[in-house]
Amino acid sequence: MTVPLRPTPMDLTMHDMAQAHPSVSQTIGVILHLEGSVPALGELRAYVDSHLESEPRLTHYLRGPGLKARWHHDPAPDLHHRVREQRLPSGDQHLETALTGLVAHPLPGTGPLWDIWLLAGYAPGRYAICLRAHHSTQDGMGLIGTLTTLFGTAPAPTTHPAPRAGAGAYLGTVRGMLAASATHNVWNDTALPLTGHRDISWAHVPTQRLRQAATARGGDTNDGFLATLSGALRTWTSQAWPRGADRPLPAITMVNLRRAEEHDRPGNYCTFAPAPLPCHEPTVEGRLDHVIAATRTAKDPARHKAMRSVMDLVPARAFQALATRLTTPDRATITTSYLAIHRPLRYKQDPVTRLQPFNWLPRHQPASIVACSYNGTTSICFVTDAALPGLNQLPSLFQDAVGDLPFSHDNPQAGSRPDQPPHTGVTLPAPAAGRGTTDVIDFDLIKGILVHQGNLPADSITHQATQEEAGIDSLAVTALSMTLEDRLGVVITEHELAKPTTVADLVNLVAQRAASSSGHESSKE
Repeated sequence: MTVPLRPTPMDLTMHDMAQAHPSVSQTIGVILHLEGSVPALGELRAYVDSHLESEPRLTHYLRGPGLKARWHHDPAPDLHHRVREQRLPSGDQHLETALTGLVAHPLPGTGPLWDIWLLAGYAPGRYAICLRAHHSTQDGMGLIGTLTTLFGTAPAPTTHPAPRAGAGAYLGTVRGMLAASATHNVWNDTALPLTGHRDISWAHVPTQRLRQAATARGGDTNDGFLATLSGALRTWTSQAWPRGADRPLPAITMVNLRRAEEHDRPGNYCTFAPAPLPCHEPTVEGRLDHVIAATRTAKDPARHKAMRSVMDLVPARAFQALATRLTTPDRATITTSYLAIHRPLRYKQDPVTRLQPFNWLPRHQPASIVACSYNGTTSICFVTDAALPGLNQLPSLFQDAVGDLPFSHDNPQAGSRPDQPPHTGVTLPAPAAGRGTTDVIDFDLIKGILVHQGNLPADSITHQATQEEAGIDSLAVTALSMTLEDRLGVVITEHELAKPTTVADLVNLVAQRAASSSGHESSKE
C-alpha cells in the first residue's frame, strides 16, 4: 500500500470548487450488475471492512480550506453509515429510479467521502452494488482501482520507466491546455442560459461495434465512442441548437497520468486535453478520421510524460485558475472520458455482468459524458444541462449514430513483410454483429502492436529473439494485453504474456488463446 504524498493540483482544485459551490455535486461512481443470491448487508460490510487496509482511497480524504487542504487518514470509517441497502419493488424500472436517486443523494458529510449501496428485490437472481465517491479523492482510473481491489482478481500492475519527453511535447501540452479554455461562445445563449439543473441518462451498446469501426481506420474503442458522440451531437445541433450547427463542438477529454506504482493512491492523477468533436463533418467516416487524428497526440507516451510533469510542477493556484476558466459560460466545453475494465469482476462467486458509470457536471458546462467498456458492452452516461432543449435525448441519438457506423471489409493488418518467413496464424472471426472482418493473429500482428502501442524498435523484434532482446518490458506487455482485448476481445493477462521465452513463443500463445476464444464464441452462436 502506498500513502498519498501531497494533494495534486487537480485534487485541490476539485476540493476548492466543492467548498465554493456546495450545490454542485461532485459525486461519481459505478453500478455493478450481478447475478446470484443477494448477500446479507452485514456480510457485505464485513467484506468491505476486510479490504480497507489495502485500499487507501477508502480511508483518506481531504480536510482543510480550499487549496490549503491536506490528506487526512481515517483507518476505520463507519461502515454502518457507508455500506447501506435499499430493498426495491419487483421490476427493473424501480432499479432505474433508485439509481437516478442515488446519483443525486448526498455523500457522507464527514470522514472519507464514499459509500456503497446494495440494491435488491427488483428481480430474482439479480442485484446491484452502487459504489459512489467524491471526485476530489477518486478520479476515473482511481475508481476502477477501487473496483479491482474490492471485486477483481487481477494483480497490481508492475512498475515501468517513464519515456522521455522533448521540448515539443511540453510546449504542445501547455498550448493544448490553453486552447481547451479558449473563448468560443457556443453555449452562452442569453435566451437559454445554462442553469446547472441536470438530466442523467444512459445508453448501452456492443463494444465491438465501436471498436471495429475505429480499428479499421487505425483508431481504438475510445475513438469509436467519440466519433459516434459527434454524430449524435451533429443531429441534435441541427435540430435544436443552431449556435453549434455545422461546426466542431469544443470538448475536452480526460487523460490518465497515473503511474503503475501509484495504482492505489487516492486523488486525481489525470488532466484534460482538447478533443474537439467533428460535428461539422457530414460523413461518419470523416468523423472517425478527424477523431483518430485528434486523439493521436494524447496517446503519445512522450506527451503523457510532459502532461504528468506539468501536473506535478504547476502551482495549485495556477491550475485552479485555468480550470476555472473552463467553468465560465463563454468558454464552456463538453467533458468526455472513456474507461475500460479488461478483467472480470465478481463479488465472491457472483459475477458482475455489466457496469454502469455515472459522472458529475461542472458549473456552466453543457454536458459530461463518460463511457465504460466491460464484458462486451459499453455503457455511456450522459449528464446534461436541463436548459438545453432536447439534449436529454442524446442517448437515443447516440444509439442511432451507432447504427450508422461502417462495417469494415478491410483487414488493416493484411500484408506480410516480404523479408519475413511465412507463418501460419489463427484467423479470429469477428463477432456476429460485425461479420465480414477478420484479424489474422500472427507474427506481423503481434509485432505491429509491440511497435505502435508498445513503442518498441521494430528491428529488435524477430521470431527467435527473447523477450528481453526484443525490448519487451512490462509497459509493452501491458500495452499488448490491453490492445488484444480492446481490438480483438482476447483476454490474456500481463503475467501470462510475460512467460513465453521468445517472440515466436509469444505469438503462438496468443494464437492458441485466440483460437480457443473463437471456438468458444462460435459454440455459443
